[in-house]
Amino acid sequence: MSFSVWLVMIPQWLCLMLVMLFFVGFGVGVVMLVRQFVHHTILKQHNDIAGFVFATVGVIYGVMLAFVVIVIWEQFNDANSIARSEATQAYSLYRDLLNYPDQELIKQPLASLAAFSKAVLELEYPAMRNMKWESEHVASAETEKKFLKLWKDIKAISPKTMQEDALFHEILADINSLGREREKRLIIARDDLPGVIWTAMILGALVTIGFTALFGNENLKGQIVITGLLSIVVSLVIFVVITLNFPFVGEVSIAAEGYEYLIDQAGWNKKPGI
Repeated sequence: MSFSVWLVMIPQWLCLMLVMLFFVGFGVGVVMLVRQFVHHTILKQHNDIAGFVFATVGVIYGVMLAFVVIVIWEQFNDANSIARSEATQAYSLYRDLLNYPDQELIKQPLASLAAFSKAVLELEYPAMRNMKWESEHVASAETEKKFLKLWKDIKAISPKTMQEDALFHEILADINSLGREREKRLIIARDDLPGVIWTAMILGALVTIGFTALFGNENLKGQIVITGLLSIVVSLVIFVVITLNFPFVGEVSIAAEGYEYLIDQAGWNKKPGI
């Protein structure tokens, strides 16, 4: 388990406190360290140059951080759209199976769709939320088996009339789309920011925060407060990146609401006789 995954899986308040503690501690520590070796009057002589360089560094880092936040937010929205589209395809498949003229032929496919939907809700989503993948592209082997069984049962349908043939093609289109969207979900669920971006983002934060130690201020406590406030702002943005980095993990995660709706509407969560 990577450190970024561990951070998003712990309680949000703890993650925020750890991130803030790290950056605020670093900023205050650098200010105190520099003051131990360089007097503030010497630093004050270079405030103009330091201010110009700090403004340049701040703008560059701010643009990079904004870019990362936008990318992460778009990825989160894409994952949410994919999850909804997948559930919509599952519901379309259920509806088309119900409308098939020969109800005897669709009993087994409907049962397989029910088993698959429950497995996604009860096994696959929890596995993604806990990042417990059973193989490279499979969060739940049991769910994968149930999906393949659904495919097999649908292919076993043999249309006898033109109406049945037309509906059968719709059913095939539904399950194709369902499989495609599910595969997208499983891929995006494991996507992490490239290591080079994490490195640039963390080092950029350290450089930007540490630069405040090069300013000469007679009031040491005031400079510590300024550095701390900057560190808190940077920490909050990085916390947002950590929280949204894995769309299906953590407290701010995408839930299987579409499958819950399908199971509820189809009555698959009810006990026999109710």
